[in-house]
Amino acid sequence: MLTTRTNEKDQNLVNVDPLRRFLALDYAESADLRNSPQQERSRLSLENILRVCGEIIDETGHAGVTTAEVAKRAEMAIGTVYRFFPDRVALMLGVYDYMIKRYVEMCIEALDAAEPTSWKETFEILTDTNVVARRTVPGYRATQYRVLADEESQEKYNLRSTSYIDAVVGQLAQFGLPEDAEWNARVAVAIELSRALQRLAFDAEPDGDEWLLDEARNVAITYLETQLAAR
Repeated sequence: MLTTRTNEKDQNLVNVDPLRRFLALDYAESADLRNSPQQERSRLSLENILRVCGEIIDETGHAGVTTAEVAKRAEMAIGTVYRFFPDRVALMLGVYDYMIKRYVEMCIEALDAAEPTSWKETFEILTDTNVVARRTVPGYRATQYRVLADEESQEKYNLRSTSYIDAVVGQLAQFGLPEDAEWNARVAVAIELSRALQRLAFDAEPDGDEWLLDEARNVAITYLETQLAAR
């Protein structure tokens, strides 16, 4: 009799498809990109622009980001910046996209490495990875503050935020959690609770106050547990 063995690691491998679907979303039109890069050289130029923006934000805040300064720091003609972004607002939206996608890529790597077996472990990994991104990705920390006040930009920001929340809900649903609109709203609240406490942590200490970072994880999970129990 033949016996088929399944590799234990394969059995436990977490499904990160919801996060991968988020990465596959094309926001070029909604981000007002004049040109969505198709060739490798153009993609590298765009990534260089956004990376430099992150570095400037870390050094001087959002006010220091101008197309002229970005072009100078990226060592490219200012026309190259304008080829992708028609104005500063579009550039800031591009930075936000770049940062959140880098964060999601880090989440996928962390989930694959940790192979969580519960929704709580999954949420903890997403929260802890946000802390890692704040510490290691230039400009990421500052993009956690909303700076786009006009209505059109806010709508575009909301589109990205909603898509990310959908991805998180999809990840947690693998462990039997709901996926309805009401639960999406609860997960959105938990994410904002965690981010708010992380902002306090990094305002208090350059690398984040450890007690507040623990609270950022624990308060959000306790909130979700309470909401689950009430359903």
